[in-house]
Amino acid sequence: MNKNRLALIEKAFKKLDKTGDGFVTIEDLKGVYECKNNADYQTGHKTKDDIFKVFLQKFEVGGHVDGKVTKEEFQNYYAGISAAIDTDVYFDLMMRQTWKL
Repeated sequence: MNKNRLALIEKAFKKLDKTGDGFVTIEDLKGVYECKNNADYQTGHKTKDDIFKVFLQKFEVGGHVDGKVTKEEFQNYYAGISAAIDTDVYFDLMMRQTWKL
């Protein structure tokens, strides 16, 4: 990935890592990630913490699921997405809209 894409990923990670400890956890997601529109939450099938756990698991690959997303895991996730997006303009737009950067 080029430096512009990496910079956007870094911004998004910093926004999520509210505690600044280098990990994104459930505590970091509270107040940043809204799950009120999630169907499972609305029906009472899952709690907010359940929704947050599922969200974090998307970034944790390779069998190491510990509820903490590192910057490297976050970057690796977006490296896969980046590979499927041809233009920097579209990647920029996607990241800014997704993370409200």
